[in-house]
Amino acid sequence: MNNSQQFPKIPKMYQAQVDKRCSLQYVAELEDLDTWVQEWTDPKDDQQPYQLPESTLGQDSLTYRMKIKFSGRVFSNCGRDSIPRPVLGKNGIPCIPGSSVKGLFRRACNEEQKIWYCGNGDQPGKLRFHGAYPIGDWTGKKKVPVLQDGQRVSATRYCIVDLVHPQQERQVVTKDTSKETTTAIALISFYEPTFLFEFSSRSQINWQEVDTLLRQALRRGLGGKTSTGYGLSSEAALKPSYAQQQELSYQNAIHVRFKGSGVSSVLLNKEPEFRPNLFKATLRGHIMRLLAGCCGNENSVRSTVDDLFGSTNAPGTVQIFWESGRKPTYNTQGRNPTYSTQGTLHIQVSETDRYFVQQVLRFAYIMGGFGKAWRRVSHEKFYPTYSQNKFEIGCHWECLDSGWINISTTAQLKDFLLCCQCEIYQSSSKTIPLNQWREAWNPKCVAVYSSSEPVKQSKVVQLFHDEIFKTTPAIGGRNPHKEHPKKFNPPQNTSSVWHRMLPIGDNQYLEIVTVFHGDRAPWKREGTDQLKAFTDAVKANGLQRTWGTEPWL
Repeated sequence: MNNSQQFPKIPKMYQAQVDKRCSLQYVAELEDLDTWVQEWTDPKDDQQPYQLPESTLGQDSLTYRMKIKFSGRVFSNCGRDSIPRPVLGKNGIPCIPGSSVKGLFRRACNEEQKIWYCGNGDQPGKLRFHGAYPIGDWTGKKKVPVLQDGQRVSATRYCIVDLVHPQQERQVVTKDTSKETTTAIALISFYEPTFLFEFSSRSQINWQEVDTLLRQALRRGLGGKTSTGYGLSSEAALKPSYAQQQELSYQNAIHVRFKGSGVSSVLLNKEPEFRPNLFKATLRGHIMRLLAGCCGNENSVRSTVDDLFGSTNAPGTVQIFWESGRKPTYNTQGRNPTYSTQGTLHIQVSETDRYFVQQVLRFAYIMGGFGKAWRRVSHEKFYPTYSQNKFEIGCHWECLDSGWINISTTAQLKDFLLCCQCEIYQSSSKTIPLNQWREAWNPKCVAVYSSSEPVKQSKVVQLFHDEIFKTTPAIGGRNPHKEHPKKFNPPQNTSSVWHRMLPIGDNQYLEIVTVFHGDRAPWKREGTDQLKAFTDAVKANGLQRTWGTEPWL
């Protein structure tokens, strides 16, 4: 009798996390994760996830219940497993623990309410917090086509399987190409859930006040990752009226309306999803670049960024919320999906740092954009003959608030970059760049070129597909001799060139190319330095140096 006949199959949830036995954390090893999620969310094979029955809302004897719908993801980590996932309550039902709801509730209370409802060191509170449980489908279950034994079949995938793919070190810091690869980490987050919050008390409780306080507390988000848009209730999306209720006044917040399109992130179930955390990732990366250009102390740079955006040790002082003006739309007809979205970006920041963060936001918008493939213009928009048969590349963002940018000429772009440089330098006690970082923003190792007059179409986009330049690591990142098994030669390096078509009027753009040349190694192709050839080609197409140093001077 073999082992499979002698012993029942042990669910993945109870198996030790041993390599080649059960691995739930890493995206590259999906088989175990798919099995674990299937076993957990559909235990009876009846297409129904673990959940409690929906109960009577409002007051029911000594109990009070509230139902709150969330428009996006909610993340809460139990802190106990190899994969970040919610606390599992009775029968494997995920939940937000009562202690977490109590902490959330307290932050909306005044001192008197805190003592009455939550207690203090001298007396217990009058309110019991029973936590929050999802009702309905919290898994985002979908049927998607997959290949199995060469045949296309339908498979169940769950949108709760989220992922974190940190690329900060790869894109900003390292010059060591052996460290170019990054690891995507899987995690579990509730997908557009409806939660039932439950309280009880034997005292006389003003339940309407409890209801109001919890809804006020939820305006800041539930669970973790709220600074990137997780945990926001569809009833309480951040609006200016909400910003006025925060410790930081509305005047100290930043509110800008954007419209954008580009290559969409894709979940593990192959579904496209516009992810608002792209704004935080972009700002965090750019602040690292800008500070590295003038501060020679790496620890100081990282400490400043962690203070602003948070770390594993403490939350940051900057809170970022994307209020979607309309639900993102997706184009899945091409070889990779694209998104189109519109909304308002709200940034809560202290008065001390507000101007600095606002300048960095302007820098991000002017020089590239936000999200996946932000280093390139949208080929769907500016190189349509390419994107008809190839993978879509790039993104395109427009600001819907007139007057927020005020850049329409090369001279104005130069003034902005000089002003931005001065602002960054003033925030640092030193002006020594971190030369060991690949993208330290310093005029000695960066050159910015821009069109001398407005253009309607890109003059240089075709350069990025030149047979020589696209196989130069600093430009296209591809290896000229390595052929992919499926006849696709993917980039091996992060590009050292940014390309932007900055909207400045009705179908008019300021074309901008940014070249990092502090490290010459990526510019070598078969022993020949392609840096001067590329910058000469850029200038031959009508762009002129606007800021920084010519690479060969």
